[in-house]
Amino acid sequence: MLALEPREITSEEVARRLGTQLRKMVGPGRRWSYKGLSQLTGIDLRSLQAYAAGTACPNLAKFKRLLAVLGPELAREVDRMYGWMPREVRLPPGALDLEKLREQLLATHAVLDTMLVAADKDVPARQS
Repeated sequence: MLALEPREITSEEVARRLGTQLRKMVGPGRRWSYKGLSQLTGIDLRSLQAYAAGTACPNLAKFKRLLAVLGPELAREVDRMYGWMPREVRLPPGALDLEKLREQLLATHAVLDTMLVAADKDVPARQS
């Protein structure tokens, strides 16, 4: 998903994205209940349900309270608006691409095997 232009980042778009993520995390059959989240954040049930529906957007203080309880996963869709990608989508700085490393090691192993076979052919057999 590409980053939005700064002018495309609107309260409506934030509300839509936040609502999408909240619905994945809060409600029947989810990790969190609206009642429990309300008790921990001090945000009333109606507001939480409006946030999840995408019809309202919390102010910064309430958003930070939600983040404090639900964790950074809550901001995932909102953060994508400016180009941030979760670690499972991209490698963190300094991380190894293990699949690429595996391919390189297999290629190196094949070259070494070829060299060892060639070297064995050049060595005369010992006589006992």
